[in-house]
Amino acid sequence: MVCFGRPLDSPCTLALLVGFQFAFVVYFSLGGFRGLVSVLVHSAEPEFDYSRPHDVYTNLSQLGALFSSHTSAPGKGEQLKDCHVPSPLLVGPVSVRLSVPLSLEEIRERNPLVTLGGRYRPPDCEPRHHTAIVVPYRNRQAHLRTLLYHLHPFLQRQQLHYSIYIVHQMGNSTFNRAKLLNVGVREALRDEDWGCLFLHDVDLLPENDHNTYTCHPQHPTHLSVAMDKFRYRLPYSQYFGGVSAVTPDQYLRMNGFPNQYWGWGGEDDDIAASPC
Repeated sequence: MVCFGRPLDSPCTLALLVGFQFAFVVYFSLGGFRGLVSVLVHSAEPEFDYSRPHDVYTNLSQLGALFSSHTSAPGKGEQLKDCHVPSPLLVGPVSVRLSVPLSLEEIRERNPLVTLGGRYRPPDCEPRHHTAIVVPYRNRQAHLRTLLYHLHPFLQRQQLHYSIYIVHQMGNSTFNRAKLLNVGVREALRDEDWGCLFLHDVDLLPENDHNTYTCHPQHPTHLSVAMDKFRYRLPYSQYFGGVSAVTPDQYLRMNGFPNQYWGWGGEDDDIAASPC
């Protein structure tokens, strides 16, 4: 078919314009070039079945028996073997409990191997990773209890040595997430020689335990790259908020977070542009 006549009156021209507009909408709705490739090219690896998530406390009951045997009478000079990589306790997708959270005492009872200060070390093997999770916080008790209920078993299944640091801002002045993170990192590094620092919002819960809470040795890592409130896509390509991981060396090279950002947002964009 040959198109002719006035350009905008031609059916072929109108069809081409509509086609280009449709392609443009599809392209960006799929997340640009990468999203389009992921649709056209299917990976040979099996995908996780998120329709059947496991309970977040799955595979942890067997550790209860190890607790007494390891703490009551350990052999002198006994040296534990290194933990396996990946951890044999991983299950993939886990259910997220958003109903009325348990009390802090009930959360303690569900996690008997977690010691004072929100600290855990695998009882049956020597951990390969040592991670401090720093959570800026104020007046969000329900979110905090939900996070602790979910995150403790999630991290135990990864066989990490970890501790969760809750940094609470008092008073009613504008919230300063950056300052709280700086305070939390300072206290964590005074407490122990952690190999990895996780900077973690109180209202974000991981959904797959293969998303390990470990650091990349060369560069900072953004972990919350797929969030349900953003339809599991980044709101913009430079987004570095939510949950991010840095080594202590990376944190020092970027000189921590800028303290001048009051209120939510801004400090993460600043860090995303950091040369480290």
